[in-house]
Amino acid sequence: MQLPLPVSLPTDETFASFVTGDNGAVVSLLSTLADTGLQWRSSLALRVLEKSTLPGVMLVGGAGKGKSHLLYAFCHQLADKDIAHLYLNLENALQWTTAVFDHLEGLPFLCLDNVHAIAGNAYWEEALFDFINRVVERQSTVLLMTSRLGATHPSFKLADLRSRLSWGLTYQLQALNDDLRARVLAARASERGLKFSSQAIQFLLHHCERDLPTLLAILERLDARSLQEQKKVSVRMVKRELGLD
Repeated sequence: MQLPLPVSLPTDETFASFVTGDNGAVVSLLSTLADTGLQWRSSLALRVLEKSTLPGVMLVGGAGKGKSHLLYAFCHQLADKDIAHLYLNLENALQWTTAVFDHLEGLPFLCLDNVHAIAGNAYWEEALFDFINRVVERQSTVLLMTSRLGATHPSFKLADLRSRLSWGLTYQLQALNDDLRARVLAARASERGLKFSSQAIQFLLHHCERDLPTLLAILERLDARSLQEQKKVSVRMVKRELGLD
């Protein structure tokens, strides 16, 4: 079996940096799971997970809802405790073979990001179906997954896979409101040592797409421009970056 090369997860994507909003229940569950680690079955707070046919959690939501952030945070906390785990981004699945799943059912924790990426691919759907069956049979692995599509979405062509994806816990991630988006931008700007006025943040929120990946990409561009011009981020600078000046 040839495993994909280890990936370096963003170091700033932690539970501490995740703005919870209306997602408190799932954030609490995942942080508790990571904190208890191999002893998770002894936690009363995780009894709902233990009772599931599939010891797993699926995070569902559109782009920019924080699904990957929570997987990164989970992996960082496990790494800090030196607990065995693996992160796989299924957006890269076509670069691998389905042998990537071989023997992973003995791993304590496995994170599968972007499961929707294999929807409609019969080869990969069958492989994931078989793997989940092994996880359920052995009961040794906690499987965390993210997807833009719900478990029963018809884009997953294999009916048995849709059934298996529904066996664990499912959480629909909720989008942040503008106040919380502003909080994220201010926090990320502060981490960069970037001076970003509240007026500039509000202007940005009201004049571009409001999903976090877009906003954070623009923040990165503004950081570079601010450094180049040796000026703090102002409304005027945001206008120029957005081509509105």
